This record gives sequence, structure tokens and C-alpha cells, in this order.
Amino acid sequence: MSSDVTKNVAYCVPGGQDFQKVYVQFHGYISLIICLLGSAANSVNIAVLSRKEMTSSTNSILTGLAVADLLVMIDYIPFALHIYVKIGSEHNRNTYGWAVFVYFHSIFSQTFHTISIWLTITLAVWRFIAIKFPQKNRTLCNKRNTNIAIAVAYAVCPILCLPIYFAMNIRETVLPQKSDNMTMNDTEIANISHREPAYALQMTDNEELLTAIFWIYSVFIKLIPCVVLSILSVLLILKMKSSDRRRQKLLKKSAITSHEGEKTRLNEDGHGGGRRGGGGRTDRTTRMLVALLGLFLATELPQALFGLLTAIAPHLFGVCYYSFGEVMDLMALVGSAVNFVLYCSMSRQFRSTFTRLARKVLPAPMPRNEEASVPLKA
Repeated sequence: MSSDVTKNVAYCVPGGQDFQKVYVQFHGYISLIICLLGSAANSVNIAVLSRKEMTSSTNSILTGLAVADLLVMIDYIPFALHIYVKIGSEHNRNTYGWAVFVYFHSIFSQTFHTISIWLTITLAVWRFIAIKFPQKNRTLCNKRNTNIAIAVAYAVCPILCLPIYFAMNIRETVLPQKSDNMTMNDTEIANISHREPAYALQMTDNEELLTAIFWIYSVFIKLIPCVVLSILSVLLILKMKSSDRRRQKLLKKSAITSHEGEKTRLNEDGHGGGRRGGGGRTDRTTRMLVALLGLFLATELPQALFGLLTAIAPHLFGVCYYSFGEVMDLMALVGSAVNFVLYCSMSRQFRSTFTRLARKVLPAPMPRNEEASVPLKA
């Protein structure tokens, strides 16, 4: 038996379990900081993207994405406090109520994270249609179809995650007992005999069901979205490069046939000075989306590959997953939290709308001349 465990550990990165023992001491605090900042950032995303002047199909999908990410982070906060920060006594952490909460967290977080994944795919498809078939964009990606796509993601993903609901069971755990060579006094024996039962969430013993669940998780929930997004990202990048080359050719041709002043104006337009409503804005939106897809792949692809490994060899789950499960959770949280930074850095419209909204919410500083004219109370 010990040789099997050693063999399983060899499949994981050497020292994986040692790394987990060290990292788990800090994971709760790191994830809490990310969740608090990410919850605030996604709340701002929802407030800004839902403004009337920001109305568009892309922003509607981004709003639905921010809602899903916000719910995942809000749900993870009490989970991190309970499991990793360990607020409260050991007895309270092993109650049936907490076991139910951990079961709910496992289902809730995976469901809304899956919604986030498929909304990201929807966003990539919508953007590809916009730049590949611009004449059909208004028809295919109109407001009605966008709302339907968002609603379908929120309705179908819980069904897609349904097998995960049966992967876990709440069971009463056996309390640790002292070894035979250790003696217990009467008080310790009385405390053990009157101790309430402890409960924990455990994976199902049905190996066939567990293997099927791993395949569904790794292939349909993780791997297929990553493959689709990789293909769409490559197509979007190629389309952007093609548009840049075409624009440069037009600029060179125009420079030959135009006088110096016209040449200057065209160069300014080509770099975003005068075509903000056309190609310039389209390229900026596409670049922002490609950055979003790249971030998504960086956080989701390792989970997809690890899930596929677990599906191929389910016996590795108990050894390998628990060595790196917290790290994968952290990667997913980071991916859900940094969208606000991405929008601010790559979208001028988002920055200006956020600035106007912040000025309405936050009190304006009083000018110095008015501040000096305010009489002091005696």
C-alpha cells in the first residue's frame, strides 16, 4: 500500500505535498484579499458597464460576466474563513451545518465559474462575428440575441454541472482515538463519550461515477472551452494583424498621392486620432478581448490539463489534487478579479464613464477660496 502511495506521489511535482503544507498556511489570507478587492472591482464593473451610455452587446456580456465573478468571490469569502483562516472552535468547524455549507460552496462556485467560462466564449464569438462579418453583426449580435445568449448560459450551466452534485456526500467522521500505549483519565473519557459527532464532505465511493464526473469536468467544462477560446484568440490576432497591414498599405498609398498636410492628417487617423468611431475603436476593443482571453487561458488551461490527468487516472485525485487545489483556486480568483484593471487600461470609454460615476458618488473637494471663507465656530 505504501509503495502505491509513493508511486502516485511520483506523478505529481516532487515535493508537492510539502509545498501544500507550507502554502495552505497563507492561502486563506491571500484569497481573502483577492476576493475583497475583486468583489469591489466587479461591483464597479457592473455599475459602469450598465450605464446608459455604455449600452452595447459586448458590454451586456461583460456585465453578466462580472455578476458571475462577483458571486463566486462573495461565496469564497466565508469558505476561506471557515476552512483556511479557521475562525471559531474546532467543534464548530465540524458541525453538520458547516458540512452543508461546504457542499453548497462546491456546487455554487463551480456553477457560476462555469457560467463565467461560457460567457467568455460568447464574448469571443460575438467579437469574431463583428470583425469577420461586419455586415451581419447588427443582425446576429443584436440586443435580443445577446440577452438570449446570457440567459442560456445562466440556465444551461447549472444543468451541465449537475453530475458534480452527485460526486460528494456528507458523512459522519470517526473521531481520532489515542493509541493503545497512551492512557486517558476519567475526564478525557467522559469528554469523548459526550462529544457530538463530526461531519465532513467526502467524495463518492462509486469509482465509475467518479470517473465519469472527472471526464465531464475536464472535457466539457474546462478543456473544450479552452480549445475554443484558443482557436478564437488566434483568429482574432490574425485578423488584427491583417487589418494593421491593410491600414499601413492605405497610408503609404495615400501619402504618395496627397500633399504633406493630407499625409499628416491620414497618419493621425491611422494611429487613432480621427477614426475613433471606426477602425481605431474596433481594434482597441478586439485587443482588450484578446488580453481577456489570454488571461482566461492562463488561469483555466492548467486546471483543464490537471482535470484531464485526473480523469485518465482517478486514483491520482486524492494525492495530486490536494497538493495543488488551493493554487488552482487562487488562479481562478485572480482571473476573476483583474478584469477591472484590464478595462481601465485598454478602454478610454470605460475610464471616462468610471470617472464621471466616481465624481457623482464621491463628494467633491471644496475649493480653497471657499474653504477659507467658511467661518470657524467658536
